[in-house]
Amino acid sequence: MGKRADRGGDAAREELTLRPMTARDLNAVAQIFEADTGAAPPAGFREHLSALVKSGGAVFVAIGGREVVGYVAGEIRSWEFGSPPAGWVFALAVKPSWQRFGTGRALLARAVEALRKAGVRAVRTMVSREDVAVLRFFRREGFVAGPYTELELTFGGRAR
Repeated sequence: MGKRADRGGDAAREELTLRPMTARDLNAVAQIFEADTGAAPPAGFREHLSALVKSGGAVFVAIGGREVVGYVAGEIRSWEFGSPPAGWVFALAVKPSWQRFGTGRALLARAVEALRKAGVRAVRTMVSREDVAVLRFFRREGFVAGPYTELELTFGGRAR
């Protein structure tokens, strides 16, 4: 990628690079997920990422120094109610110390480009209406409301 970012502290500058995710990255990805959400990854998360790694999905990590500092995961789906194939970005997270330096933007761009090269004409994601910062991020990257509306039926309480 070539973007350099000041990490503070001793004012050392480290190079950020992107590469395809490997099975060896899954523990670091799970740690970043937990740091980002405050919860362990849901059941099946690692297995789904592992399958995408094996099949060559749009899964990438950002390396800062010698460690994984962020990740993105996307795939092509074409089964939702007869919709044409579309790319889906379903996971994107960056370690807090690497946020606001273009790490997330670079990861998203890499996944979007991989999905575009795979032949899709659109890339989608889902974001909580209440997560203004994440909505703002995706909007800055060109994402807008798509042609579908998510509907939800909840049990034992009101939908948010």
